[in-house]
Amino acid sequence: MTRIGIALVVAVLTAGGVRAEGLPSILSEEGQAFLVGLQAVEGDANPEPAPRAEARKGKSSKRAFLLSALVPGLGEWYAGSKKRGLFFFGAEAALVGMWVAWTGKGNDLEEEFRAVADEHWDPLNYLAWRGSTISNNSSITHALPCSSEVVEVYIPAMQQSGDADFGGCAPSQIQQYYELIGKYDQYVAGWDDLVRHSTGNAVAPTEVDSVENFHSERRLRYEDQRDESNRFLKRASTISGIILINHVISAIDAARVARARAAGADEASLRRRTRLALVMQPWVRGRVPMLVAYKPLD
Repeated sequence: MTRIGIALVVAVLTAGGVRAEGLPSILSEEGQAFLVGLQAVEGDANPEPAPRAEARKGKSSKRAFLLSALVPGLGEWYAGSKKRGLFFFGAEAALVGMWVAWTGKGNDLEEEFRAVADEHWDPLNYLAWRGSTISNNSSITHALPCSSEVVEVYIPAMQQSGDADFGGCAPSQIQQYYELIGKYDQYVAGWDDLVRHSTGNAVAPTEVDSVENFHSERRLRYEDQRDESNRFLKRASTISGIILINHVISAIDAARVARARAAGADEASLRRRTRLALVMQPWVRGRVPMLVAYKPLD
């Protein structure tokens, strides 16, 4: 019995030693580490939430819109797209430069042709002819603008100082005065180089029995100057409209760029968006600027 008891004690101790050492695993060390990791995850009932990424803070699209509405390109620069900003600002500078040049040229020509009219078109001669019965043979379609101011203010001022003064006549009426005296035949009697078509001889204003039969070379040159002045001023007016369009397009583009930047768009993706270009297109008499929108194919 004593031998049997000793044998049982040895068996129990041996079994305990086997359990303590554990059985050899058929998995590699990497596999065992993987299983241990899964057990750790499964055993964690309340894992801590991963930290949330902070929202990307971009530029204000409203501020970008307002900046480019004031100065084209400034909103794009503020939003981080400097190339687009330089494009719109460059277009603005070019347009303003053309507007200044054409407005100045038109105004200079206007001063020149008005000076010609003040020197070579005499309202007294015209009014003398208009008040005579011989003028009844001609077609009279327009009254002389600022007629009362011409008699009471303009003529005395020209006689005394040589400066054109129309008193309280409205600027639009003064503009009409200088336009009509060159545009319509009925005012030919006021020009100081009046000649008869058939003979080429100089005549007095009161001899004009029908305005179609008389001619003034100065009047023709005057009308050419006035037309040229109007062309430059009309171009300047067109440019002013394009300048306004440039402000609007730049403002919209700046707001879009600011939103795209806030969403994480880079410069390359911005370049793939719709592009704008200012080109000079052929026109009837020269070239005119044109704003073109296009999307690259690449």
